[in-house]
Amino acid sequence: MFRRLLIVSTCLILLSGAIHAQTDAAHPHLWVTAQDLPRLREWASQGNPMYRELAWLANAAAHQMDEGIIPAQDTGGYAYEDYPTESYALLFAFMSLIESSETARLKHAERARSLLMHVIDQAAGAAEDQPFRHPEFATSDRSRWYGVSFPLTVDWIYPVLSAEDKTAIRAVFLRWCEENLNAYTTNYNHPEPIGVINDPILVSDPALVRWAGNNYYAAHMRNMGMMALAFDAADDPDGALRAYLENATGAWLYVIDHLLRTDARGGFGTEGFEYSPQALGYVAQFMLALATAGADDPAVWGQQVDFVSNPFWDDAMRAFAHSMSPAAAVSDDAGVVYLPAWYGSGQNYWLPDYIELFGALGAYDVFSGGDPARLEALRWMQMHTPPGGEFTLSERVADADAAHKAILYYLLFDPASLNPADPRPGYGTSWYAPGMRRLLARTDWGADAAWFTYNLSWDAVDHQSGNGNAIEFYRGGEWLTKVRVGYDFDYHTSDNFNTLTVQNTLPDRDDFRLMIGQRGSQWLLSAGDPPQPTISVTDAYAYAFGDSTALYNSEYEGVTAVDHVSRSVIWLKPDVIVVYDRAATRAENPVSRFWLNFPAEGVVDGTVTRMTTERGQMLTVETLLPVGAQITVSPLVDEASSAPAANESMRYRLRVEAAAPETRFLHVLQGSDAGASPAAVDLIESVDGAAFQGAVVGDVAVLFPVDADAEVESLTFSAAAATYLIAGLTPNAGYDLALDGGMMRITPGTQLSTDAGGVLLVRW
Repeated sequence: MFRRLLIVSTCLILLSGAIHAQTDAAHPHLWVTAQDLPRLREWASQGNPMYRELAWLANAAAHQMDEGIIPAQDTGGYAYEDYPTESYALLFAFMSLIESSETARLKHAERARSLLMHVIDQAAGAAEDQPFRHPEFATSDRSRWYGVSFPLTVDWIYPVLSAEDKTAIRAVFLRWCEENLNAYTTNYNHPEPIGVINDPILVSDPALVRWAGNNYYAAHMRNMGMMALAFDAADDPDGALRAYLENATGAWLYVIDHLLRTDARGGFGTEGFEYSPQALGYVAQFMLALATAGADDPAVWGQQVDFVSNPFWDDAMRAFAHSMSPAAAVSDDAGVVYLPAWYGSGQNYWLPDYIELFGALGAYDVFSGGDPARLEALRWMQMHTPPGGEFTLSERVADADAAHKAILYYLLFDPASLNPADPRPGYGTSWYAPGMRRLLARTDWGADAAWFTYNLSWDAVDHQSGNGNAIEFYRGGEWLTKVRVGYDFDYHTSDNFNTLTVQNTLPDRDDFRLMIGQRGSQWLLSAGDPPQPTISVTDAYAYAFGDSTALYNSEYEGVTAVDHVSRSVIWLKPDVIVVYDRAATRAENPVSRFWLNFPAEGVVDGTVTRMTTERGQMLTVETLLPVGAQITVSPLVDEASSAPAANESMRYRLRVEAAAPETRFLHVLQGSDAGASPAAVDLIESVDGAAFQGAVVGDVAVLFPVDADAEVESLTFSAAAATYLIAGLTPNAGYDLALDGGMMRITPGTQLSTDAGGVLLVRW
C-alpha cells in the first residue's frame, strides 16, 4: 500500500505540468468562459428580472460595505454568518463580468478583491482561534454553504489580483485543500486510501462508496477541485495546487460516479430531500467547472468527468418530477408549495429549491449547447416547483441566502426563456429508482391524479430512516396517508413510516438505540440490505413485494431475533390498495404492529376504520387479518427531539397490533369522494394447493402467498369475482386456468402469462 501511495504521489508531480497544459484557459474559465461574456452582458438589462434582482443585491451589498457592515460583522466563524464575506465577494466578482460599463465592472472587481483579501489575509495567520483560521473553516458548514465563492471569485477577478495577492491566496488554498483531503467532518469523509486515484480499491468497500453521497463529502470535492482549477500554471510553479485536481477527480469524483451508477442509480441522492439537493448540486457544480475549464476529457481524467455519460443526471430530473404532488398546496410558512413523496430527514415539508443542482445542470446545457429539451425542462422545474412557484421566481434571486445560488438563476434563465413547457407528460406515469428502491406511480399528470408510493431503501448513512416497505396514498389533491416527516432519530423509526414494527430483543444501551429497540423499528444502521423489491406497473395496477427482514436486525447491537418481515402490496388504480404483511420474531414479547398515518382522526368500528379529511374525502381501512387484532387510532404527539417538520400534515395514527411469534396482516385501503360508498370487502383464501390469502374488493379479487417463498405447483380458490390478480407467482411465466364447480385452479402452463413481477391478471 505504501508503494502504491508513493507511486501515485510521484505521478502527481510528474503530471503537474501536463495537467496545467490541459486545463489552463483564459479567465474566466469556471462556470463561465470569456466566450460567454457577450451573451451574459446582453442579458444584463433592466428588462431581465434575473439581472434586475442581482443588480439590486449588488447595490445593497455595496451600501452595506460602504457603511462598514461588510466585512466588519463577519465573525470569521466556520458555521452560519449573517454577512459571509466570501459570498459578497462572489456577487461583486460576477457583476464585474456582466455589467455593460467597463467602469462599473472595474469597481465591482475592486470590491470583490477587497473582500477576498480581507479573508485571505486573516486566514493566512497561524493562530487557530482567530477569525477565518479555525481548523474547520474549510471543512465544516460554512465551507459547504459558501466555499465555492473563493475559487470562483479568484477566477473571475484574476486580472486584477496582484502577484502578491496570488501568492497569499495560493498559500491559503494549499492549506485548505490539504484539510479537505484529510477531513473527518463526518463518517468516511474522504476516499480511502488517501492519495490513490482511479483505482478500483477506492470502491471496494460499499460503506465508503455510500458515504460518498454525503453533503460534506461532495462539498470538500467541489471546493478542493475548483481551488485547484482557479490558478494559472505561472502562478503555481511547482504544480502543488493543481495536483489536488487529481485527487478531486480521480478519488472523490471517481467514487461518487460509481455510487451514482450503482447504489444511488435512478436519480435519488442518498440523504433524502433535506440534503441531497445540496450534495448533488455540489457535484454538478464541480462538473460544470471541469467542463468550462476544459478538464472534462474522459480519455485523460476518466469517465467520471463526463457530464453526459452518467445517466444519473437525466434520471434525477425524472425522479424529481415523479416526487412532486399532483397538485400544489398553500403553506403558511412558504406560500405555494408542492408536497413531495418525502424520504430522509426533514425540517420543512415542501419540495425544496433545487437551484444548486438544476442551475448547474442548466448552465452546463447552455455552455455545451447539448440538450435543448433538457434545458427547457430544467427551466420549467426551476420556475414552477420551488416554494412560491412561478410568481416568486425573481424574488428567489433577491432572497438567495448565498450569492452563487442567485448567480445560478441568472445563468439558467435566458430572458427569452421565461415560458418553458412542462416536461412531465413525457415522463410516463411511474418511476422506479433501483438505487434507493423507490416506486412512484400515478394515474396521470393532472392535479386530480391518484398517486401511490412504495419504498424499500437500504439504510446505512446519515439522514436515512426505517422506511422499508413504506406506502403512501394521495388522491383528490391531498394526502390520505403518508410518512411522517421530521429531522431526528425518533422521527426515523418505522412507526412513522406506514410499515410494520416487529419486536426484537432489546439492545444493551441507554441512548436512542434503546428507543429504536423498544419501538420494534427497523435499525437506522441495519444488519444488511434488503433484497431488491419485485416491482411491476401496468395501466390497471402497481405491485410491489419486499423482504425487509435484514432492516430489523443489527448484528453490531446483538439484536437478531426477527426471522422474517415482508410486504406484498397491490394498488388497484385509482382508489384501492391491498396490503399483505408477514412477520415472524423470536423475541420474548413477540408483538408486531401495522401503522398508518392519517391527516384527521379515524373512527374504529369493529374491523373497519374510517377517516374523513378536511376536504371531505374518506379513507376506509378494513383489517381482514389477523382475526382479533387490537385496532386503535390515537393522536400523533411531538417526538422527544422536536416538533415534526413545518407543514407536516399527519395528525393521527392507526395501530393494528398482534401478539404472536408469527403474524399475517391483511388490509384493504379505499379512497372515496364525499358521499360515495366504498366497495364491499371480503376475505378470500385458497382451498387447495399453495396457501394464499387475499381480499375481494367489489368484483376484483387480489391474492398473495401466505409464505413469501412459496413454490406454486397448483392453487385453487373460489371463483367469486370478475377479475383476479394473483401475486407471488414466477415472473414472466406461463400458467393454465381451469374452472370446476365454482372453483378456479391455477397450474403452470401456457394459457396466460404473469408480468415481470409475477402477477397473473385474470379477467372473466
